[in-house]
Amino acid sequence: MKFKKSISANLIAIPVTLMVSQPLIAQDADNDEETQPKKETVELERMEVRGEIIRPNMTGVLPEQGGINDAAHLLMRVPGANVNGLGPLSGIAQYRGLFGDRVNVDFKGMNYKPACTNSMDAPLSHVPAGMTSLLKVYRGIAPVSSGIETIGGAIVQETKRPEFTEEGEPIDWTGKFSAGFNSVNDGWYGALYNGLANENHRIHAYGSKEFGNHFEFPGGANIPTKHDREAAEVGYGFRYEDHVFDVDYNYNYTRPTGTPALPMDITVSEGGILTGSYAGRINDVVGIKASYNYQDIRHTMDNFSLRRVRGNTIAQQNQNKRVSDNYSDGFGYKLAIDFPLLSGTMTVGADGDNANHDATVTNPTNPNFSIKNFNGAERDRYGFFSEWIVSPIQDWTVELGARVNHIEMNSRTVSSTGTPPPLTTLANNFNSQNREKTDFNYDLTGIIRHNVTDDLEVELGFARKTRSPSYQERFLWAPFEATGGLADGYLYIGNLDLQPEKSYQGELGITWRHGSFYFAPRAFYRYVDDYIQGTPGPYGVAKTIAANQNPNPLLQYNNIDAILYGTDVEAGFRFMDNWRVDSMISYVKGDRADADDNLYRIAPLNGLISLFYDHEKWTLGTEVVGYWRQGDVSKFNAEPKTSGYALWNIRGQAELYKGLQLGVGVENLLDKDYRVHLNGLNRSLNNEASGIAVGDRLPGIGRNVYVTLNYEW
Repeated sequence: MKFKKSISANLIAIPVTLMVSQPLIAQDADNDEETQPKKETVELERMEVRGEIIRPNMTGVLPEQGGINDAAHLLMRVPGANVNGLGPLSGIAQYRGLFGDRVNVDFKGMNYKPACTNSMDAPLSHVPAGMTSLLKVYRGIAPVSSGIETIGGAIVQETKRPEFTEEGEPIDWTGKFSAGFNSVNDGWYGALYNGLANENHRIHAYGSKEFGNHFEFPGGANIPTKHDREAAEVGYGFRYEDHVFDVDYNYNYTRPTGTPALPMDITVSEGGILTGSYAGRINDVVGIKASYNYQDIRHTMDNFSLRRVRGNTIAQQNQNKRVSDNYSDGFGYKLAIDFPLLSGTMTVGADGDNANHDATVTNPTNPNFSIKNFNGAERDRYGFFSEWIVSPIQDWTVELGARVNHIEMNSRTVSSTGTPPPLTTLANNFNSQNREKTDFNYDLTGIIRHNVTDDLEVELGFARKTRSPSYQERFLWAPFEATGGLADGYLYIGNLDLQPEKSYQGELGITWRHGSFYFAPRAFYRYVDDYIQGTPGPYGVAKTIAANQNPNPLLQYNNIDAILYGTDVEAGFRFMDNWRVDSMISYVKGDRADADDNLYRIAPLNGLISLFYDHEKWTLGTEVVGYWRQGDVSKFNAEPKTSGYALWNIRGQAELYKGLQLGVGVENLLDKDYRVHLNGLNRSLNNEASGIAVGDRLPGIGRNVYVTLNYEW
């Protein structure tokens, strides 16, 4: 048994990119934990990241055990990244103004497909923050090998796994127990991980349980925001010489959990992900990585279990009750082969995935009412890529990438029963059209890095990235709010004639380290041809149906042109041996290029600055998180403006015994009442008692006192 003597990072989620020494950064990015048979331990400022080598344009965030348990909220510690909040476990990743399936989330080599048509089970929600060992974000231009569609960037979520021992060493037993309590919602969590490994075999298992009531804020309680989730994983690995095989099964069971930004809440969401992978080298020259995955997810939601139903009488309320049963299944694969080429490394590969989606809406009080929202909506992707990293001359590195994607989409016929005749007309119109669509897309990347001095690195990059429409954007055949979590309160209808998005991006970055100082600014400019968003228009029968359900104008997904530009910076320094200051700032502006309007759901100027004292056995500090007001809002869906705010947090942690850490902290110390611009609009009648009308921006959490206990061996 081995005890880790370092203070773990459960207290503060610190980006570790700039904390890695220069020699480590220069190493091959493929030498990560998933691919290397033999491991080493890299210690970063008393935090351990086993076998982890961060590539030059990648930021790694270690889990935070304060406040919210949703792993997506770790992104708020990454320059340029943020979270679209739908509920306590339903955070959607955003990076530099792009969000949803524009941002590729990789989990054990796969791209998780939400079953919910509104992304309540967003990709980062499948694994709790407490069981996430590291969240990595490609800062800037993501390489073509990082995912099939990475127009908005790429994120990698990793879970714990034991390391193989060296020859002659005994069996190594590692584990971790963690627990915590949050006062803002009387929430608690507990998790246990165990791993056993020898030279050739390794097994691991973990389980976690989380529960919390509705979040409180100075005006009352945000209802419904209660949550209840269980997660587990088991895995086995085998190593023979330079070859490693791993098989893992990850399972998530979410009980009733609120999403006040959406018209329904989770009643149950369950399913598993089976992954298998191989990593090895042939003659220490050719590297091979292969993976296969399969997912099967069931997701059910309704609008009455956790919230009030609209209606003045019981009969009216019964008439308005809805249940939506969603299913998603599919598989994916990836093969990558790397080999030396002209003093560099060439990687070629193929990847793909097939996903199938079904969704049916019913009324539990009316057995004759049924709407087949999506029926066998298929989205199949097949990709081929190549990537070459070479250093032509000393202190210069060139990274070139190319990818070709073949996207096939189709849908079975849809239907509605027990509904007004116009809805049947829309279903018949959809069924009579050609629903089989095929897109051929290509991506290109080029990045040049130059080490001007030992302390200064400059990066210049260009990229062309693409994304085909989602199944909602193409196959939403009637006015519904099944929009992948837009949460703007509007009804949308799909468009079978949508074109793929095409993004052209330029990037300039500087990384400067000198002694205890670091400074890393980046600037970017992106033009997106055929950007997909809703636009109003005359849509015949659909417009009439929408007018009877929602006072807002009906929107249809259409292609527009968009521009996004901005900057993000991380900086900090150490002084007087034990003191450190860390900071970051992010700014992005999103505009329509073909009309006088702003893009929807763009994060305002925001930043963070912290001051901490690090002792050998304890850490204590404070931080301020600030958001500027957001007045550059979209007109097409009447997006509300939000005011700026600043939050003051205090955090501390102490090592009580070898491997045993106690953490305490207060978030939003002054109990400030504020609105988070990226949170959706309130859809819950229950919140009217707290002064939040339907359509108002949802509040942030109030003062939260948290306590965590972690024991690692």
